[in-house]
Amino acid sequence: MKKNPQKNEEKDTQLKKGFFKKVWYSIDKIDKYSELSAEGLKRALKYLAILIIILASIVSLGTVYTTTKSVKQIAEYIDESVPELTYKDGELKVDSQDVIIDNESKFGKIIIDTNVEDEEKINQYINDISEEDNAIIILKNRLIMKEVGRQGTTNYNYSELMQGMNINEFNKKELVEYFTSSNMIPMYINLFIALLIYSFIIYIINTLFNILVISMFVYLATIILKLKIRYVAVFNMVVYAVTLPTILEMIYFAINIFYSYRIAYFDIMYILVTTIYAVAAIFILKSEFNKKQGEVQKIVEVQEEVKEEIEEKQEEKKKESKKDNKETKKEEKKKEQKKDGGEEPEASNA
Repeated sequence: MKKNPQKNEEKDTQLKKGFFKKVWYSIDKIDKYSELSAEGLKRALKYLAILIIILASIVSLGTVYTTTKSVKQIAEYIDESVPELTYKDGELKVDSQDVIIDNESKFGKIIIDTNVEDEEKINQYINDISEEDNAIIILKNRLIMKEVGRQGTTNYNYSELMQGMNINEFNKKELVEYFTSSNMIPMYINLFIALLIYSFIIYIINTLFNILVISMFVYLATIILKLKIRYVAVFNMVVYAVTLPTILEMIYFAINIFYSYRIAYFDIMYILVTTIYAVAAIFILKSEFNKKQGEVQKIVEVQEEVKEEIEEKQEEKKKESKKDNKETKKEEKKKEQKKDGGEEPEASNA
């Protein structure tokens, strides 16, 4: 049994298209989208999963990095600005009878009151930080944080926090030393793993939702253009079309790790770039289809011309054949007449 060298060549070419080559094709070779899409839904989803894992890893690493910086800054702040403190049995005590309020810290407004138990007073503290971007309220049994980009406040119970770090009691010096020691590494590793899983789930759900919406729009465009293509092929194309926006999102987040920089309407830009890439791929397909259709039409026209020429030649041959047959019959008839009657007598001898 002979092997088809063309099929083997196509298979080798497909195997050579690794992840990074697909990234390059997705950004710079829109005309290759049909080729990438032809590899199937399974390969497209695998590509998307790897892309999102890279994004989630960058987000998680960036968050862990900023967390380590924040922890060191917190340790420095506690060491320099907070009075002596002790923690035991889930309760924090600061060696001060007065409420400590700091409006000039790097972390925003800070309120420390480990003596208060009145819920109305605590609610008043929460109201005081409601207009702040970042703020921290340190109480006897919990920590209340107001973070930029989040509505309302978040409560952190000391018992739960310390249980995760396997700490039962400490004083100010021990806390500062712990925050700046290698004992924090396991916590950062656990934080990275938790963030990676969480980020991957969130990003994959959001990205798939965007792909579904955009692919339906692009599929509608194929119907308008009268381009016969399956929806799954369009879906695969949109998967590769999200490459550039996703890489831009990685860069955007990486910049924000070191510099606070915000791009307005980034989400709209993400969807717009993806749609432009996918629609461009469809128009290229349409152009190639029209080109091939034109070539087929030319071939059909040439075939028709050749057919007409062949028919004309056949007609001429038939006419010549008929003419030859008539002449042959005449000659045969003359020969028969001569054979039957002999030579005809001359007119004078008749």
